[in-house]
Amino acid sequence: MNSAGVLILIPFIFSLLSFVSGKKWSSIIALISSVGSLFYFLLLLSAYNVKTNYVAFGYYYDWIPSIRASLSFGMDAANLLVLMLTQIVVCLAVLATMVKGNDRTGSYYGLIGLTHAFLNAFFSAQNPMTFLIFFEATLIPIYFLILNFGGPKRKQAVFKFFIYTVFGGLLMLLAILFYQSNMFPQLRLDSWADFYQYKLSLKYQYWLFTAFFIAFAIKAPLFPFHTWQADLYSQADRPTLMILAALLSKMGIYGFVRFNFFFIQVVYDWFNYIALLCVIGVVYGAIIAWRQKDIIRLIAYSSLSHIGLMAAGTMTLTNIGMQGAMFAMLAHGLAVAGLIFVADVMIRRTNEHSVDSFSGIARNNPRFAVYFFIILLSAVGLPLTCGFIGEFYLIWALVEFKFYIGLVAALTLIFGAAYMLRWYQKTMFGIPSSNIIGFQKLSLSEDYIFLILVMLILILGLFPADWIGFGQFAYKYMNFIPDN
Repeated sequence: MNSAGVLILIPFIFSLLSFVSGKKWSSIIALISSVGSLFYFLLLLSAYNVKTNYVAFGYYYDWIPSIRASLSFGMDAANLLVLMLTQIVVCLAVLATMVKGNDRTGSYYGLIGLTHAFLNAFFSAQNPMTFLIFFEATLIPIYFLILNFGGPKRKQAVFKFFIYTVFGGLLMLLAILFYQSNMFPQLRLDSWADFYQYKLSLKYQYWLFTAFFIAFAIKAPLFPFHTWQADLYSQADRPTLMILAALLSKMGIYGFVRFNFFFIQVVYDWFNYIALLCVIGVVYGAIIAWRQKDIIRLIAYSSLSHIGLMAAGTMTLTNIGMQGAMFAMLAHGLAVAGLIFVADVMIRRTNEHSVDSFSGIARNNPRFAVYFFIILLSAVGLPLTCGFIGEFYLIWALVEFKFYIGLVAALTLIFGAAYMLRWYQKTMFGIPSSNIIGFQKLSLSEDYIFLILVMLILILGLFPADWIGFGQFAYKYMNFIPDN
């Protein structure tokens, strides 16, 4: 059976096996699950033709017929890249747990598997009800992963994250219930197409968009809803953080991709205010990242800056903006996962978190320095890396829509290059500091993880045309533009 439902069932079933397995087998089960999901996705991808069939491999379940609530999953042009990113990042995160000193339990891998299953369900959701259910469901395993396996201040950090996210989810629930109550009995939201076809009056759309915007802005996060981010990132263990930063942050941007086209007039009316808020986040994130000494917090504020740019791009509601946002989600996910693994390698070997605690690593670990440099180049959007294409399209869309907003966003990227290159220069060059004299060379598993990341960054950067084109098809179908 070729369906998106199987892509959800694979990690879900294996997660249950991990819960009842011991330490020895749980990591192997998790690896089989993540690799199996990746290969199954590639099988679906090879059979998918976006030009002839927009939604493919669908699975439909009439969940509560009395209120016309259904669960619907499928692969389409809008979710293909984030689904691919999900399979890749979870594989890398599981591999990252299997380096030396792995003492993680079956419950840890079980929670990773549940997160994987819920993310697959969320990104493949084909109607608002399914989207909402798994928007909230992903919070559960992430909450317990950080609460049980996080740092010493994990309770405060995860509680703040929980309150923020539940509040956003509640707003979205109320918005969907209000929408359904005003359209019932003729309403049946079996697909996104059904949702786009039923329009409420403009005064109600303003209120509904506000609820959706806050929910997605918290999840991404966007300024000023970001105050949970740096604290949570600093308390999560690094493999969990790879999933959190690379995937859960994309849920908010993906929400804008899906829902903005229902609120076209509202987005146009409020574009200046929303884009200004996003650009403030871009500038703020870059400035705060420059001032950070803690490596993980530096990555957190760097991510805040990039997420703001993606969100601004989705608000243009243009073909270029759509392509840029979707490809940037993929590129940023790979780059931030790579940066977190770089930080993990450095912190595990020295138990130091400050940028100032390292120097001269490249002298004894040139291979690590090369991997770090390529990942860093993608993070700052250098040409020939996958990070360049998405950022270029986003800036292009913003400049065409509002020149001054695009100009400010483009100039801010210079700050991004500055703080990333400073991190690299401080840690890789100079006289080796005392704490890295015994800095071990990369293990075989670490080499594999870096090689996978670097190859993907370069391949997608050198050959982006086929992948970025999915954004064009997503834009066309969400606007119901007929084939020529």
